[in-house]
Amino acid sequence: MPSYTGAQLAVRVLKDLGLIGAEETPTAADQTWAEETCDAEIGLLAAKGVPIWNGGDDDIPQEYLTTLSRRIGLAVAPSFGLTDIATATLAMRAAEDDLRILGSIPATGKVLEVEHF
Repeated sequence: MPSYTGAQLAVRVLKDLGLIGAEETPTAADQTWAEETCDAEIGLLAAKGVPIWNGGDDDIPQEYLTTLSRRIGLAVAPSFGLTDIATATLAMRAAEDDLRILGSIPATGKVLEVEHF
């Protein structure tokens, strides 16, 4: 399954918000700003106990890409007048719930075996 770098995530956030077009490349300043914002939001999610993928910061699994972009985009959107802070905050909680689902361990259906001493 493909994975994405932090730089690719940053571009995805800018595209999802409509700040750059699907075929456009961000300016160096926009790229740097978006990467810094992504790093800060991922750090916040970790501090809040929202499970992020098992792996390094530069290896974002495909299944996290859109949900993580949506969550980070919600943090950015009020700065560009795309929504208000109250609405974005409520939507961020829903996106964080989706990230928790992605980070949960799937049920196997097997009975847990325990040794008693």
